[in-house]
Amino acid sequence: MIFSKLNRKTAISIAILGLIYVLTVFSSIIYEASNLKLAVWSSTAFRTMASLQNTSLILIALFLGLSINYNHLNWKSLLKFYALLLCFSIPITPLLFSIDVSTIKKATFVKSFFPFLLKDYWFVTMILLLLAAFVVYKSNPIHLKEQTLTLLFFTVLALLLGESLLLVNHPTLNMLLLCSYAFIVGNYLQHIRKKISRNKLVLGVMTIIEMMSFFLLISSPSKWVVILLPIINLLFFSTLLIFFSDSKDENVTLSSTATMSTIGLVLIFSNPLSQYILKRYILSQNPELVTNLLRHIVLFTISTILLAVIYAFMVSIGLSLRFQGIKNKLFTLPVSTFLISTCYLIFNYSQFYGQGLKTLIWRQNGRLYLALINLVLITLLYLIIQTVLNRFWYANTVFVMLMLIWSYANFAKIAARDEPIIGSDLGLIKSLPDIVKMVNLNVVFGLIIGLILLIVISAVLQHFFLKGRIYKFPTRMILFVGSCLILYGFAQTENQLNLIAWKNQKPTNDNIFYTVLNDSGFQAHPEGLEVAANKYGPATTFMGTLIIKTMDKPSGYSQNKITSITKKYQKLAQHINKTRKNKSLNSQTIIYILSESYADPRMVPTVKLSKNPIPYEQKIARNNTSGLMYSSGYGGGTANIEFEALTGLSMNNFDPSLVTPYVFLVPKVNNLPVITDYFKTKNAIHPYTGTTYNRTTVFKKFGFQHFYNFNGDKLTYTKKLGNSQYVSDDSAYLQLLKQIDSTNKGQFIQLSTMQNHMPYVPGTYSKNEFKATGDLTNRSLKKVESYSQGLNYTDQALKMLIKDVSKMKKHVTIVSYGDHLPGLYDGSIVSGNNATKYDNRLHQTNYFIYSNFKHQTLKHTKIVSPNMFTPMVFEQTDTKVTPYVALLTEINRYVPAAERSKFMATNGKYISKNSLSKKAKSILKDYKLIQYDISAGKQYSLKNQKFIK
Repeated sequence: MIFSKLNRKTAISIAILGLIYVLTVFSSIIYEASNLKLAVWSSTAFRTMASLQNTSLILIALFLGLSINYNHLNWKSLLKFYALLLCFSIPITPLLFSIDVSTIKKATFVKSFFPFLLKDYWFVTMILLLLAAFVVYKSNPIHLKEQTLTLLFFTVLALLLGESLLLVNHPTLNMLLLCSYAFIVGNYLQHIRKKISRNKLVLGVMTIIEMMSFFLLISSPSKWVVILLPIINLLFFSTLLIFFSDSKDENVTLSSTATMSTIGLVLIFSNPLSQYILKRYILSQNPELVTNLLRHIVLFTISTILLAVIYAFMVSIGLSLRFQGIKNKLFTLPVSTFLISTCYLIFNYSQFYGQGLKTLIWRQNGRLYLALINLVLITLLYLIIQTVLNRFWYANTVFVMLMLIWSYANFAKIAARDEPIIGSDLGLIKSLPDIVKMVNLNVVFGLIIGLILLIVISAVLQHFFLKGRIYKFPTRMILFVGSCLILYGFAQTENQLNLIAWKNQKPTNDNIFYTVLNDSGFQAHPEGLEVAANKYGPATTFMGTLIIKTMDKPSGYSQNKITSITKKYQKLAQHINKTRKNKSLNSQTIIYILSESYADPRMVPTVKLSKNPIPYEQKIARNNTSGLMYSSGYGGGTANIEFEALTGLSMNNFDPSLVTPYVFLVPKVNNLPVITDYFKTKNAIHPYTGTTYNRTTVFKKFGFQHFYNFNGDKLTYTKKLGNSQYVSDDSAYLQLLKQIDSTNKGQFIQLSTMQNHMPYVPGTYSKNEFKATGDLTNRSLKKVESYSQGLNYTDQALKMLIKDVSKMKKHVTIVSYGDHLPGLYDGSIVSGNNATKYDNRLHQTNYFIYSNFKHQTLKHTKIVSPNMFTPMVFEQTDTKVTPYVALLTEINRYVPAAERSKFMATNGKYISKNSLSKKAKSILKDYKLIQYDISAGKQYSLKNQKFIK
């Protein structure tokens, strides 16, 4: 090794200098950070530490010169030294790209192979050039007298020193000369320091000068103090080295490890990408959001330095031992770092392949903490593969193969469905042959050929290089179990955050995983997985989809039990159908209108409006089937409510982890009951993006022949009101009327509107006729006023719709319901104890069922759940039922509305499950068994083909 001629003390000294250099880099960044309001003492401490950056580099150069082992100095060892440099430049570059996508540049990656070409790497370039000069000198020495050489040496140094002082206005060039000077001095001292007499007076004088310079630096730092300090330190440490020269305990391994670690740290933290990302992270911290910001920054600094030191130490000691002929696998860390970072970059880019790098940067720019979490998750996957196979090249090959396949699958799925790969897709591996037929075969063949080549290469490498196991059993088990537990912790926590998001609650910091995700800016968005993956990274989004449970298996579930239930409701259906006239719904037009965030604000306690925003809707409600719908959501949860209305299945029966059936259930389960089963013609309208909540895929599976939305079948009417960003309900209803008129036959239409979606910004509409009062904040009241104006426009559009439908000869039935209250209420009436007291009122929306023909009068309509709409439609239209609808009819008649594990009585208040009648409990048990059988069980009930259809 070139740098191996140090004793224990000097080896430790250069290692300490490496740490000091890193601390000076951080101190400089922290001191200059505008968002940190530093106290006087801390500002002085960081400024003083930052001033030592040049000094630390010069002293590192001095010790490196001192450590040169001329016995090992040759071109071969110089190449080994260059290999060391590459271990700190090549892997670190994609790692930094992964953390901050805005830094991704092809030129930067290429230059990482040639670090001496980078201006910021002038230190290692200087070392390389001087070492090359020493190799040349060693090969062709100049035979001069020792006195002449000494005179020449000091003449050159004097010129270098004088030149450096003249170049104080050119910092980089000045430091280059000073470091060269220090390196040469160190090398010279190695040869002559034993011959120099040790004068205590000189040491004393230099010590006094050193102390005075530091005193001046702290008390009144001037430009010249900062300039002269490195030179004074160089002279002082040179004196110390002469005075305490001792090479009896020379240690090759320690010396080379210390010097290489120090060079590695200098390379890492002099890297412009590193400094840019560190500055960006520190400047991004908001003092108002982060308590004790300085402590947070200091902990971040310590953690970052610790990781860098571990990396530098492991690589250095691995290479040091390897260069000495001692086998070890520590030096493979750069290979692993490079593969993990590069594979993650490919994986991350896979979701933006069709949009380009600029979109990736736009979506994820500034999310440094989140990027690091994604990278950690992929690293844990790598460790699991490595510990399972316990062979370096085989593990790397499997990891690369997995990441390439995963990346391509991610790209293909997004291109086809606008949705990334999720946990439930793992169950589709058995359908891989069918999936392959759906994608570009040329790409598949290319992947197969590439994977075969990887396998061959890995087999060769494993046979000839780095044979044997990577880890011993205890280490292997600790890494495997630890990695699995951390991944499970993230998956479990993200699943809970999904649930919290659906309940519109604030996330907590119950454990370290919550804290890490919350502090990173992660927000659960189970309704839009592509958006979440684009914004928060594909790995974190994927983890949030891993732990999804459909339902607990009910006691007594068996084929015999399900057969018994189907027969029971088959008899009930026959009984009901004796008095029903219409054979099926197929000859009628049934419309479900999910009116976004539609709920009368006056139902919220204390809220009053200057006038009624929905007079026409209330007129329709008085003369038709109507009441309140118990909504599982507040401010969100649209897809779940729509799912319940369409299928008749209850979210109350599912496991809480199944936060979005559209995403986690429908794609993997066939034969779910849907109201579309009773129609030959069925169409859906949503004047917005069709991919939200995975609707495009779901509606196709539900049998909808057309889905009119922004990226599906073309919408004809798309006008907006005022400054609203959403299509008006008037346009939505015109689109609905067009669809009704598209056929003379019966059909089912699902319309999900958008006009009253958040945000509720005052001034959205050109006029506002409403004034709101109540125990809400002023800001919230302003939002209520804007929202009420929107409701009024919806009311006017509804009047136009009903007027046109009432004139139609065909039988049309409309189920119109608000999916949830808007999340705009903020104030004393909805916080603290009141939040619990009025929880029921915040989960009640308006609904009505209108038919343009004479129809049955319904009972049990005051409070309903969305899953009750279908049996109510069958009853209102006097249509014969299937056994499944007969079961839902019993639910509507005898079981109170149920959501969120709570039952709501007809008076709108919560009641306990224990207070239900014996018959209600029996029906609920049947319902739960059937729901489990269909969604998570063996689907025994579907063997009776007439049970649903």
